[in-house]
Amino acid sequence: MERLPVGKIIQGLRKAKGITQEELAEVLGVSSAAISKWENGQMYPDITLFPVIARYFNISIDYLFGFSNDLSEEEYLKNRQECIKLFASGKCLNGMERIKRLVYLYPTNDRIKIDLLKNVLPYLALEKDSEIRENLIRQMILICQRCIDDSVQSQKHFLLAHLFIMIKKYEDASACLVDENEFMAIDMKNSLILRENNANAIDIIDSTINMLGIQLIYELRNKVSYWIKNDLTYTKDILEKQCTLITVLGLSRNLYFMVYMNMAYVYCLSSQKNAALELIQKFITMYKENPIKDSMLINVFVSGFSSQPFDIIRNTSAFIELNQILEEYL
Repeated sequence: MERLPVGKIIQGLRKAKGITQEELAEVLGVSSAAISKWENGQMYPDITLFPVIARYFNISIDYLFGFSNDLSEEEYLKNRQECIKLFASGKCLNGMERIKRLVYLYPTNDRIKIDLLKNVLPYLALEKDSEIRENLIRQMILICQRCIDDSVQSQKHFLLAHLFIMIKKYEDASACLVDENEFMAIDMKNSLILRENNANAIDIIDSTINMLGIQLIYELRNKVSYWIKNDLTYTKDILEKQCTLITVLGLSRNLYFMVYMNMAYVYCLSSQKNAALELIQKFITMYKENPIKDSMLINVFVSGFSSQPFDIIRNTSAFIELNQILEEYL
């Protein structure tokens, strides 16, 4: 018979409340070892303690047993929209309180936590008070770090990287991406390098534009990761939008390098050799004008261009020249 998830629910509630096992043990009049055994699923609390635990955490006993532990999809979408509305209207503090309340009520549902934060993040820049904005980001980081569900770990790490970038914790952001090998992670690592070099020279308006602009680039890249397996024509349209955004928002020209590589990759998948070679030539021209001397970043491109779809143009003079200029700085 499957065990009731009482221990994990208590653990989630305790962490959401920000108290230790020792503090909870003192409130309930039990040992901290007993709390540990509950949370590890080794034993259940005494039946007389269930009403006490429920009152302390302001929940029902049904909730403690794991019944009705999740919002319905309709209820969740309604709550999410209310959170987004608060952030979008500049009421970020109110929006954060609503998120924390949902996290508190559904402490074991990491999907809700990640999805809520992901959806309100684009509006966080609307908070004009930098101190409040940073405090909210740190609260979001704490919520993210407490997510242990295996199914959300990849999203969690990308979200943490975004949040750390926003408070200029570039090393922490990079650490979140150490085990991520997807194209999106490569894009983020590139942006970390760029932002770390230029952050001190950007005023508050340009900083906001830059932050939102790069975030849009990431979100479009996320769409590419999906559509590249389903619709190459639409994938090309998305990549073209990335180029347009970089130009219109005045983002760093270095972002073109990654977009050009990705576009050439898609054209190779479509067997459009000439279109792919045009992009390789654009990459070469830009590289000659503004060479990248960071060996880590160059290795990213060397690795990307070594993938199998590029085999159809690998022996062309343009591709050979590309490899030569990249290898010069290795």
